[in-house]
Amino acid sequence: MAIEKDIELTRKIRQRIKKWDDDWRFNKDQYHEFVSFTMGSQWTEDESKLFIDYKKIPLSFNKLAPLINHLLGEQRQNTPNLQVVPDKGVDTETAAVRESLIKDISLNSSAKVVYQNAFQQAAIGGFGAYLIDTEYESERGDNAFNLVIVLRPTKDPTWCYWDVSSRSPCKTDGMFAGHRIRMSRKMFASLYGEDVEKQIGSEANYDEGSATGWIFSTDDEITIIEDFEREYETSMMYQLSNGRIIDNKAYRDLERIEVEGKKYLVDNDEFVTVHNKRETHKYKIKRRKVAGDFLLEETDFPSEQLPIIFVDQNSYIDKSGKQICRPFIKDAKDAQRYINYLGTQSAYLMRVTRYDQFLVSKQNVRSPDTQVIWRDPATAQGGLIYDESPNGNVPQQLRPQELPASLINQYQRALADIEQCTGMYGTQMGEQGNEVSGNAIDARTKRGHYNTFVPFDSLNRAIACGGQIIDEMIPHVYDSEREMMLNMTDTGMTKVTLNQQMDEYGSQIKNDMKEGSYQIRLLPGPSFEGQKQENLESIQTVLQANPQLFSLVADLYVDNLPMANNIEMRNRLRTIVPPEIIEAGKTGKPIPPKPQQPPPELMMKMQELEMKQKEQMMNAQFKMKELELKEKQLELEGIKTGNDISVAMAKIQGEKLQAAAQLQEQELRYQAETERTQSDQAIAHAENLVKILTHQSKAKESANVR
Repeated sequence: MAIEKDIELTRKIRQRIKKWDDDWRFNKDQYHEFVSFTMGSQWTEDESKLFIDYKKIPLSFNKLAPLINHLLGEQRQNTPNLQVVPDKGVDTETAAVRESLIKDISLNSSAKVVYQNAFQQAAIGGFGAYLIDTEYESERGDNAFNLVIVLRPTKDPTWCYWDVSSRSPCKTDGMFAGHRIRMSRKMFASLYGEDVEKQIGSEANYDEGSATGWIFSTDDEITIIEDFEREYETSMMYQLSNGRIIDNKAYRDLERIEVEGKKYLVDNDEFVTVHNKRETHKYKIKRRKVAGDFLLEETDFPSEQLPIIFVDQNSYIDKSGKQICRPFIKDAKDAQRYINYLGTQSAYLMRVTRYDQFLVSKQNVRSPDTQVIWRDPATAQGGLIYDESPNGNVPQQLRPQELPASLINQYQRALADIEQCTGMYGTQMGEQGNEVSGNAIDARTKRGHYNTFVPFDSLNRAIACGGQIIDEMIPHVYDSEREMMLNMTDTGMTKVTLNQQMDEYGSQIKNDMKEGSYQIRLLPGPSFEGQKQENLESIQTVLQANPQLFSLVADLYVDNLPMANNIEMRNRLRTIVPPEIIEAGKTGKPIPPKPQQPPPELMMKMQELEMKQKEQMMNAQFKMKELELKEKQLELEGIKTGNDISVAMAKIQGEKLQAAAQLQEQELRYQAETERTQSDQAIAHAENLVKILTHQSKAKESANVR
């Protein structure tokens, strides 16, 4: 679309932003405060200046950053699992492809980086965000017009905004949402034209004189607002007599057939009627990009939910009805500040402490020789010489001043406060605990992860919400036939054709991504270390029951051992696991039974039959070649002499048909003889088995009689 000036629309969008910023101001300030405190300086400018005036150096002993790093590392090793549950009427193969496609989009390596970024924002600042978007798969080649669904991170979640009346935890059910992007004026001019760029002034106030506290553009940058607005519309849902539920569009697309003056609906090659219908509410989303007073782009977004997902760490609603976010380390901030105060005070005391070793009177060091020695006591041999004083005073050795024990006690208390406020104790960070038994260690690990489960579960909720939006987008984005490499559950990485047309009329489509409805669930697991510990205990339980199974699970056993850099050991143990067992573990399919070798006498008989058939077939083929040669010679002779050769040719044709019939007869005889031989062998095997079982039964009966 052409760029146009729309003052009313752009003002409405800016008013949305102002309303959100005013309502969210506490959370925004808190976000930047905690990010700066955890990742940057832990002293305010006023505090630093005050300590410097007191001749003290403000020191920082950041204990929160390692805790956050541990939390982030644990999250990055967790692998959430999306489950796609199809409704009725969806075939199994299509459902499996849809599940693999959703997982490929939601859980690929790029998506995991997006989740990690949002989790870090929420853990430190109280909330985070990420965006679901579309882009073209490739700029050139056959895929240049294929749209794909992608996930994008947000550099700063405070630059996002949502509808304050949204009720969903992820804020995807509001009437609008958006985010702001900073772009250099040079890049903006190259994308949207220099004329538009020049009309967007610096530090412009677009809210009719009211101060917003937020600058939309500067001399160097322009802020682009990407706004998503949901528009309400009504529609009809139809329930057909075959149980299928369709929307208004699908109802209009149904085939109509008139029979004896009556019209019938056809769905999946069967006559149906409308069993029930009702009015339903739907939403469509308008996606707009604005800058200044200009509408830069406007398109439809293929989803009913807003694509900017809010990631909540653990918030609450205050008495005024406002949502207050809580960073994971909120309660530990004061304990961290206290540690910094204690460290700064301890350093100050050490700095001002005197380093005199003796308390002496002037009479004890009055002579020049004694003064030389006392200036450098290290030159003394065996003792330190001093001068006698008339009143008998002697030098007294001074002990170095020690830090007050109260400071050390308070420092230990502050460390304990941080552990109690975060629920992350030293034993979770690798320190040795008092537990001895494996059960005690496991119980302590589980207790330690109860507190960290809250931020993990909040992220998982946001991932599941994103999966639902992706599922809504798939019918609109992946609406044409295309090939993709998907990680299928049964076969691993497989080339799959989406929306594959099976006939020339398009009535039958394989792996149809445009039809069917699905529910998206997330199956989160325990923490990474907890998973390894539980997996190892489960494998050990199995091996205790049957130690001979180790050769079947050796690679899995070493993967869950609490040791780093075990690649070489894993590779060595992997060699003792049969390849078919590893493959069965990937696909979940049972190992096909190995074909049994027939007994030697049967093999000899079959080889004799095969040699006899080859000999007979060679004779028949030789006969056919001989007849073909005679036929060609007869044709040449007829051409030379001009005689009628039709009778002779008919005779040769008859002989060829007879030879072909004999060849076919030999093949049928060989096939029948082979089948008879195998049947005789099977009958003999069955008879032997009956004899063995009968013999065993008689032996048991005689034993019972005795």
